[in-house]
Amino acid sequence: MPDRAPCGILRGRRALLAAGLGFAAGGAMAQPADYPNRPIRLVVPFAPGGLTDIPARLLAAQMTRTLGQSVVVENRAGATGTIGAELVRAAAPDGYMLLQANAASNAQAPALRRNVGYNPVEDFAPVMLGVVSPFALVVRSDRGIRSMADMVALAHREGRITFGTTGPGGTGHILALMLTQATGATFEPIHFPGDAPAIQEVLAGRLDTHYAAAARPHVEAGRLFPVATTGAERWSIFPDAPTLVELGYRGMDLFGWNGIAAPRGTPADVVERLNAAANLALRDPEVKQRLATIGLEPRGGTAAQFGAFIASEYARYRRIAQEFNLYLD
Repeated sequence: MPDRAPCGILRGRRALLAAGLGFAAGGAMAQPADYPNRPIRLVVPFAPGGLTDIPARLLAAQMTRTLGQSVVVENRAGATGTIGAELVRAAAPDGYMLLQANAASNAQAPALRRNVGYNPVEDFAPVMLGVVSPFALVVRSDRGIRSMADMVALAHREGRITFGTTGPGGTGHILALMLTQATGATFEPIHFPGDAPAIQEVLAGRLDTHYAAAARPHVEAGRLFPVATTGAERWSIFPDAPTLVELGYRGMDLFGWNGIAAPRGTPADVVERLNAAANLALRDPEVKQRLATIGLEPRGGTAAQFGAFIASEYARYRRIAQEFNLYLD
């Protein structure tokens, strides 16, 4: 989904305010003259320091400069992101509480848990898709595994491959089930509270493999080896690692993503003001460089594009839940 270019040259405060909406169709509602007039809360539904939190903080800092009001990140972790998402869903639709929506909170959990109290398509106003991140299947470099064929052969020979995940129903859990079905070998999901402890177990030799978005430093240091990556195309930070799709594993183009959403009913002009500020932040050279360092790929675009993207991801995980009878409540 390509970045959208700025729609006008921002000259001064008046031009900046106009440009926040000026790129929209001419029939858009006029922007409230005083929005925003107080700090904006950006709820991250996971703990600080993760791959949902980091881009939220980068965008919040830049959006603060553009909007003239503080955008304050607030971490509300728990229940695969659904606690934070529910908090924002129930908030007043005035543009002062936003959600760092992501694959877990706004696609996987609602598809796999019947008791989630919101619909990710109907109950939020999408603002902008921020970043996407494929995952690398990594092994300890001294294991002698250099391909998916090696890994599958090991699984058949030893009876199983232990496969690290970041929780039931998450991407790693789903990939383990898919690989078990596709290969006839056992990829046994082992759940961890996050990437870091799972990677440490791989490094210690107690876990065979982990799907990871944060393994780049260990790969560059020679401690881990990326056997394959997810996503539809090869990952720019591991260009020599083939994708599972190109190796013939259908349907395994799963990837992480996050972006900004607001409560349903947020005025369209407020959404477009936020969209303009978020897109501008995402194009900042320092933001782009820091995202690239941790393997996150910037996207951007319109609110409508993000809405269509969320709908497609939610539908994908509903199909997966049905196929594997993977319901977590």
